Parts: sequence; structure tokens; C-alpha cells
Amino acid sequence: MALREDTRKDPGPWDRVTVTLVQTTVPEYRVELMNGLAARFGIGFTLVAGAEYFDRTVRAASTPELRVQPATNRFLAGRRLLWQSGVWRRLIQSDIVICELNPRVLSTWAVLIARRLVRRPTVLWGHAWPRRGPSSRSDLLRHVLRSLASAVVVYSETQARELRAHMPRHLVVAAPNALYFQANLSQNVVGGAMRDFLFVGRLIESKKPSLLIDAFSLVAHELPPKTRLVFVGDGPLRQGLAAAAGRSAVPERIAFTGEITAPAELRALYADSLASVIPGYAGLSLIQSLGFGVPALIARDEPHSPEIEAAAPGENAVFFQSDSSQALGAALVETAADRSTWIRRREAIARRCARDYSVEAMVDRVAAVVDAVLARAPARTRRVER
Repeated sequence: MALREDTRKDPGPWDRVTVTLVQTTVPEYRVELMNGLAARFGIGFTLVAGAEYFDRTVRAASTPELRVQPATNRFLAGRRLLWQSGVWRRLIQSDIVICELNPRVLSTWAVLIARRLVRRPTVLWGHAWPRRGPSSRSDLLRHVLRSLASAVVVYSETQARELRAHMPRHLVVAAPNALYFQANLSQNVVGGAMRDFLFVGRLIESKKPSLLIDAFSLVAHELPPKTRLVFVGDGPLRQGLAAAAGRSAVPERIAFTGEITAPAELRALYADSLASVIPGYAGLSLIQSLGFGVPALIARDEPHSPEIEAAAPGENAVFFQSDSSQALGAALVETAADRSTWIRRREAIARRCARDYSVEAMVDRVAAVVDAVLARAPARTRRVER
């Protein structure tokens, strides 16, 4: 069941209604979204989160202005399962609760069942399907979890259409993943050197940063001499990558900045970049790049996250053969040769991203779902109109 555009006539206030959002953890890249949700829902909004994700490299933000009610994350079975504790009274009593759509979070099952018993609505928010897609055997379990919810919010329009066909009686809405407010997506999309290639993300195997070093080393002599390869991020591969860069033919043209999350600092790096490069799976780094008006070079055959929907070949992205340093190197050379064309497209790339992938757009969708679910709930949980 799709959400009608006119369901939410007024974004707030949600007087006397409590909304609780439960997350495994809230890393830095989620801070602006959480601030947007808190501003929209007002004093009735509570964010509940633990200190770290299943992957230890994803940790809670240290931003002091982000108000979080801490939960205790208890990982089980070699960190394959999770039970969150310490917030049960709030999760049962809140008028509406939004949980992660992740069957591995055992406490979410308990929350859904308990809230159904007391007839309070619960929304699930996350990936519609397992990473292997809707045909995966594990989707049987995920389907049971989805069926217990009052509504489901997913990360892309494609997933929303697929899930509506799979669950036609359920309210399913897309809230495309976002990182920044529109104001941060409309500044300085042109300017800077606009010549470097940029990798932004955790330095882990699945993102294949070593392939990029190999490719850049192969073709550096064909690129303008001041073109650099810049890695922004940290992770277990950093030391080995730095050693590989040092052994390359152009060590002075490969740089590592460490983790950077401040939008102003990232904007300066993107301003100096001609394109970002995603040699592994594409996720939020794609949205970040497009938000700053910078096109992305993307490996074609990877288990991409739903954000891949934002990539339009020839308009804001170039796809190359996966796991081929030669193909990636050729994409680097071709992009540098078309530098003037890509620079002219920067403003259009940023405008499209600001329209479809801003925090405001994402918050609007989530608020609309909350309003629609509350409208069906018992009178004591409905939003009171002024």
C-alpha cells in the first residue's frame, strides 16, 4: 500500500504524542538526520541507541548536541545477533516506536510482539531485502518481521515498489537515504582545483581500496601531473594501503587524510576533486559525492546498497568492470580527459541530489508515515491538531 502524497497535511506539532526511534548505534554520518527528526517531532521525540554496530568499525558519534538515551548492546553468537536492553519501559509505553528492519536484532522481535499485545503501532525502517535480494532464503524470516509492523520504511523507491507488490496490504514508503540538509548541499559545488580522485569511506576489504591504488599506479603517467588520489577514512587496511602507496610509482601523489566528517572540511576536499571512486559496493558515499556535485566512478557488479538508485550513467556516474584495475584505470583517464564536461555538470548533479536526497526530504517521508500510522491508531495516540 503506497502512502498518498496528501496524507500529511501539516508536519507538526505532534502534541502529546511520543515518538521513539531505536538504532543499533548512531555514527557521525547519521547526526544531521537525527537532528532533523528531533526538530520535526519536537519534545516528544526520543532517540535510543547503543555504542557500536555489529561491525566494530561503526561507532557512535561523539557529537555533544545529539541527545541519545543510551541502550546496552549485548552482542551474541559471535556478534551475529543483538539484544538491546535498558530502555524497555519507554519502548512499550511510547505512542509510536520506529525500529530497525533487521531480523538479527532480537529485541526488535520482542518489541513488535509486546506492542501488538497492547495495540500500539510500531514502524520498521531499513533495507527491504537481505543483501542477496528478495529470493534469498533468509527473506522468509525478514518477511515475518515485516508482517508484524504497522508500516515499513525502506531506502529506495525501487525497494518500495518491490515490497508493495510482495505485501500489498501493508503501508510501505521510501525515504531515500540522506546525509545533509539542503543548505549544506548547495554551497561551493564549483571551485577548487577539481582535479583529484577521491575515495571516502571505511578502509575495509568489501570497499576494495587496494584496487584503486593499483589502478591509479597503472595510469598515473597518463593523468595530469598534479592529479592526486586521496583516501578519506580509516579502518584496518590503512597501514597496508599506506605501505602499498609507498611502493607505487607515484607515492607522492597518493594521500591519506584519516576520518573526516565535518561537512565544511569534506566540501573542501570534494571541491578539489574531479570525481569520487567507488571500487567496491556503493552506499552513502555515493549520495555524499553527488550532494557536493561530484560524479562517481562505480564498480558495476557489486552488492550495492539501495543508494545505487541515485546513479545515472553519463549524467552523474561512470560504471566500470568490477575487480579490474585496468578497467578502473581507463575510467580514471577517460574522466580526466572529459574534465570540462564533468565540471559543467556539477551544479545539476548537486541540485538533483538536494531535491531527492536531502535530510529534509527524508524527514518529510518519515513524518508522513508516522502521521499515517497514528491516524489509524486508537484515539489516545493520535496527533492533536492545533
